[in-house]
Amino acid sequence: MDPVSAIGIAAAVVQFVQFGFQIVKRLEELNNAYPGEVPRSLQAINTQLPLLLDALKRIKTDSEVKSLDVDTKCILRGVISGCHVQVAELETMINEIARSPGETFKTKIKKVFTSLRYDEKIWAVQRNLNTYISVLTLHHVVDSTEVPPMPAEDTFFDVREQLVATFSERSELTKKIESSLYDASRSQVKEPTIVTLAGPKGVGKTQLAVVYCHATKSRGEFRTVFWLDASSLESLLLGFESIYATIRRSTSGTRKDKVSFVRTFLDGLWHPWLLVLDSYEPTVLYNDIMEVLPTRGYGGIIFITRSEDKSGLGDIIRVPRFLTIEDQRHLNSLLTQAVQDQSVERIKDLVDQGADVDSLIWNEWPCLHRCALFGLDEGVEFLLERGANPNPPLQIRKPIYWAASGGHASICRLLLDHEDQNSQMFNQVDIQSAYNAAGEKGSLDIMRLLLNRRGPNPNSKIGHGRTTLYNAAGKGYLDMVIFLLEHGAIKENPAEGQDALIQASSAGHLDIVKHLCSVGVDTNCQDMQGLTPLCHAAGLKGADQKESGVGIAEVLLASGADPNITASDGPLHKAATCEHIDMTRLLITHGADPTKSCAGWCPLTNSIKYKNPKAMALLLEVKIEDTEARNAWLNSGLRYACRTGDREAIVQILAAGADINSAELTGSPKGATPLLLTILNGHVQAALLLVRRGAKMDLGDEMGRLPLPTAAENGYDSVVRGLIRAGGDPNLKSGVNEDTPLILAAGKKQDKVVKVLLDNNADRMLANKFGDIALDVAEEKGYKEIIDLLEG
Repeated sequence: MDPVSAIGIAAAVVQFVQFGFQIVKRLEELNNAYPGEVPRSLQAINTQLPLLLDALKRIKTDSEVKSLDVDTKCILRGVISGCHVQVAELETMINEIARSPGETFKTKIKKVFTSLRYDEKIWAVQRNLNTYISVLTLHHVVDSTEVPPMPAEDTFFDVREQLVATFSERSELTKKIESSLYDASRSQVKEPTIVTLAGPKGVGKTQLAVVYCHATKSRGEFRTVFWLDASSLESLLLGFESIYATIRRSTSGTRKDKVSFVRTFLDGLWHPWLLVLDSYEPTVLYNDIMEVLPTRGYGGIIFITRSEDKSGLGDIIRVPRFLTIEDQRHLNSLLTQAVQDQSVERIKDLVDQGADVDSLIWNEWPCLHRCALFGLDEGVEFLLERGANPNPPLQIRKPIYWAASGGHASICRLLLDHEDQNSQMFNQVDIQSAYNAAGEKGSLDIMRLLLNRRGPNPNSKIGHGRTTLYNAAGKGYLDMVIFLLEHGAIKENPAEGQDALIQASSAGHLDIVKHLCSVGVDTNCQDMQGLTPLCHAAGLKGADQKESGVGIAEVLLASGADPNITASDGPLHKAATCEHIDMTRLLITHGADPTKSCAGWCPLTNSIKYKNPKAMALLLEVKIEDTEARNAWLNSGLRYACRTGDREAIVQILAAGADINSAELTGSPKGATPLLLTILNGHVQAALLLVRRGAKMDLGDEMGRLPLPTAAENGYDSVVRGLIRAGGDPNLKSGVNEDTPLILAAGKKQDKVVKVLLDNNADRMLANKFGDIALDVAEEKGYKEIIDLLEG
């Protein structure tokens, strides 16, 4: 600050001090001339102002101003200016009195103060001067020892209600009152906090308020407390007039001015104040009450009412009748049962009797949560009105989750409205879980509601890494799929769209598949097993599902799906397995390769395994340009049909050109022909079919097993007979021991085969490489029947 400014501050201080002492002199003259008639507010100023002026007198030179820092100089300039304005107000008041000639001083004072409301202005001047004194002391402009002591601020405690002898402590309700008024009682509000104690007659509402009033005063919180009768507008206004008389120690003035004075007084009061409005009747006073109550300041207002309607006045604390511990437990138990029975009327009745709205079912479920799950709109609304906690500190999901999981949109809206009205928001995690639950339920209305009002992530995971889109696609929620895609479901992660397409295809939801394809989802995507959407559609079962599957396949193929992408399974393989004829035909038409193998299986072997001759017939009609590949495919199919003994399949495959003597090149047993495979697997009729079709009998597998000896050893007498009739040698030696069919049959006690061989001139004396004949083997094992045949 430059020197000129410094000189300006010093001069301003001197000028204010001179002006102030002139006003003090005039006040002293009034007090001396009219003792006892000067209003109390002016008397207080007359005492306070001289002390302030004395403290400021020492700041009157440039050097004293220069010793202050820049911020303090600025503050000092503002304070001096403000003090000058306040003292000028006093001068104006004195001049108003002086301009009333011909009247007594008492009359002048009454007229001026009544018409111009100077008393209120003088109180404000005193408070403002005290503020300036505090600022000067805080910034060390004046020494605190030189500052006049702050006058004790007037406090009032007008609570005439008394506690009854039978009053019982109700700590939970008292804590609710203290919690609601906590900020107001510590001057941490800018407008009054309102609390309503509601309950029927005789439950102790007034007694609770009396206890709170005395307790808060003793703690030094609400230092000014007034108790008013609010049963009617007239009684309330009379109460305000009583407050006016208590503060002003006067009854003069109109009712309107008195009410206005009280409001202004409380608005500007420096310490916390409390109004208690007893017997409040909303139906009578609701439209008028805010016209008389203070709207600013460090205040609290308690309404005491029997009314149960929605008065909209602050926190509503329901006061039930006083109950013993045993009575309370009984009512709580009945309430939880009423909730389980979904009886809203009983719920209301029991709460009115005093049951705790936050009672737990099975020591876990709050009543509110259970009503939300059951979809009891009226019950949820009632419990919320009665103070039920929608966000309790329990290890259980919040009621909005249960409402969403049940698809109850109206209850979700109720809970959100309650949050907005009470500024008690659910945790975002709870909102997200409710959104996800609505997605699983298929409740698009709830999802839209939550998204619009609370903004959850529309594409979050809902468990096992799955998204809401995946769930909607699997359950056939087309509108939800469209909604999620509109909200960016696959923009950041296209794989989520692919998962959804696979899920929709496997569940048979044609419309969803169409939509996903229309937005560009990759139709050749694969799941964790490598299966494509087309493969899943081909595997659908049941008449309706198969029809949907064909429609889905047509859409997928038209959108670029490749029918030959396979892994553990393939589209054509699935169709052949399920005897899905239309699907098989469609896939073949679009180039599906029937020779393609998946884990050792091809569509042809699948059709044989699952007894689907129509599918097999379609497959066999396919023209395959690669002759070598076609033959290998047919031969493999024939050998599998022989393993299973499926004669119809054998006939069809032979008719398609399969080699009846093709050997197993890679499988087990290697080298086995179709004929040997039928015998090894015990398929007698299939073996006879091949024999009659001219299958060779001299082709063995890697272990040297031949058809005739194998059939003999296993007791297949009809096959043995057929093979011999077809030219088979009954004395053929085979295997490492060079056994004959007769020796093998005798060793296995195959009497029927022995008889067939003997009937067909088998040499009973022909020995193996060890010199054993059939009779030796039978005698060694004690097979009497075989011995008899061989000796006969």
